[in-house]
Amino acid sequence: MATKVVVDMPLCGYKTIITAEKSSSFVKIKIESGCEHVRRFNEALDEIRMEDVTHFSSSRIIEVAGDYLTPSCLVPCGIMNAARIEFGLISKKRALKSKELKIVFEG
Repeated sequence: MATKVVVDMPLCGYKTIITAEKSSSFVKIKIESGCEHVRRFNEALDEIRMEDVTHFSSSRIIEVAGDYLTPSCLVPCGIMNAARIEFGLISKKRALKSKELKIVFEG
């Protein structure tokens, strides 16, 4: 069963729905977003490999994101987490129980 992650970015006003599904040795990513930059990023991003979610510095997710997205965009992080769940690196049960990850601006 696919993993679905919602990235809500009130700073830019967009919400993105990421669906990740393991297929053989890859994870296929489908992104629905009102943001043109995120949609172009999705078109440029192929299937995700295990090494894309285990090594941040050599991840294609991060590499491709640099061409389309600002550093503050949480969509690459959402993709990374959805793919890690599909690869079995994060417990789906625990992720669903935790429900969310947050960045909170204070002061």
